Amino acid sequence: MKKFFFFSLFGILFLFFAMASDAIVSVKLQELRFGILRDQLMNYELSSQTLRERLKQMFLSKDDYMTEVKVNILESGIMNSETEGMDLKMGWKDRFGLFVINSVRFLNFKSPLELEEQQKTIIRLQFAFYMERTRKYPIAAKKYQELEESITSSLSDEMAFTLLHHGYCLVMMGEREKAFVKLNKAIDLFPGSHYSENAALLISFLEDGEKKKEELKSKKKSPEELAYSLFQSGDYEETLRTLESLPTLSNDQSYIKARSMEELGKTSNAVKEYIQLVKQKENKEVAIRANRRLLLIGNFYQENKSLVAFSKEEANKLGDAKAAENIEEGKTLVLKPVIIEKILKTESTGNLSVEETKELNQIKDEIKLSLEDSKEETKNLAAVVSEEKIPLVSETTVATDTKLETQTKRPVTEKQESNVPIKLKVKLRDGREVICDEVQIEGKLANLKLGSFGLNVPYDLIVSVRSTNPKKGKIKLGTGSGVMGESNQWNQNQTGDWIYGQGGESPVTRAEVKFFRL
Repeated sequence: MKKFFFFSLFGILFLFFAMASDAIVSVKLQELRFGILRDQLMNYELSSQTLRERLKQMFLSKDDYMTEVKVNILESGIMNSETEGMDLKMGWKDRFGLFVINSVRFLNFKSPLELEEQQKTIIRLQFAFYMERTRKYPIAAKKYQELEESITSSLSDEMAFTLLHHGYCLVMMGEREKAFVKLNKAIDLFPGSHYSENAALLISFLEDGEKKKEELKSKKKSPEELAYSLFQSGDYEETLRTLESLPTLSNDQSYIKARSMEELGKTSNAVKEYIQLVKQKENKEVAIRANRRLLLIGNFYQENKSLVAFSKEEANKLGDAKAAENIEEGKTLVLKPVIIEKILKTESTGNLSVEETKELNQIKDEIKLSLEDSKEETKNLAAVVSEEKIPLVSETTVATDTKLETQTKRPVTEKQESNVPIKLKVKLRDGREVICDEVQIEGKLANLKLGSFGLNVPYDLIVSVRSTNPKKGKIKLGTGSGVMGESNQWNQNQTGDWIYGQGGESPVTRAEVKFFRL
């Protein structure tokens, strides 16, 4: 009887450990896959690089439009990829393995693994960063605060990112004392990291600006000098208050006023000022700078075809056509956001807790409110364009005219098309397409280059590369040992290797690929 009991106990323990081992391996594979996909999606180091460029532009070179275009391109590639591969499906075996792992971690005084919570954190971060990019700083700051309170690992990349970007949003909102708290916390928790370097850089810019402002006040400098110093230090609210105290404004001061309003999200008011500055004839340099702002706003921040058409025409008159060309070229590389559509399509299923459902609905409401604000600003901008007697460009009319022109002048159109430069058309896994000159593979990232600009996307996100003119454009696939083949289309197969067109002959291993170019 005792032998039977011991054999039974041994069998049960053996079965338990076998199941536990299998479940633990399954969880670890989930954790590894999730970690790889998370790193590719979030691009934390790249996000620090773009924020650093944004800060330099904000405090050192406000009128460097090329840097601003590059930052917009880079930011559109961060936290802006489809997260379908990160949807964790935890079966009973995975949950059993997670329970065993967390029990051992608890006994060793370690924090538990929370894979599902990490997935929710990433979606929240995507949302907060999108709001930050679109200058909805109050909404972004609120979500960053919630993230800071919910992230369990105080030394994770997610916490570092949250503290740094929360501090930046607070600075843009004028709440500098609160910003210093977040930025100093990032420096204390992550010494020597790119997060702490950026936090220290932002603090140094703010302190330099405050020092200059105090010096000007103590020397009783003129409001004109004070307004310029406030503008350079990024204190836009105070800049506007100072300019309002002046009886009349010069063209330079009107430009500073418009820039301050633009940074504070008062886009339509800023556009009205810019248009007046473009139309004036006394100061050509200010007219050029104001017109570049109109090009940037019309292409990136508050898309308006009428405004773009007007500013392109003015750029030609001002001898600044190259700037218009560069800005429009950069616009083609900016990826449309996927997080908004993803969240709005998410249903409140029974798998979500009451708190999770409440938060999901809150995020949806904030997105809808943000979209309504954007629509309202679009209406205000359209009103300004109409008020300033700028010729309106109708998208429907353009499309109809193009169709008619194609039908009546087909031979001419085909002749013109033959002179159009051939480009690469890169299709991403989520359906978006990007036109570029070359694709360079750099580890986990693919750099899509077009002229002076480049867009970084996760390498795994690319499903095909084809020519915009299949009859003439042959795409070269290169490795470290040279060009491996030419085709008018390259596709990634199920194993991730690259093949010609639809065929499967002589696939090129994905790890060996270094570039695609015409």
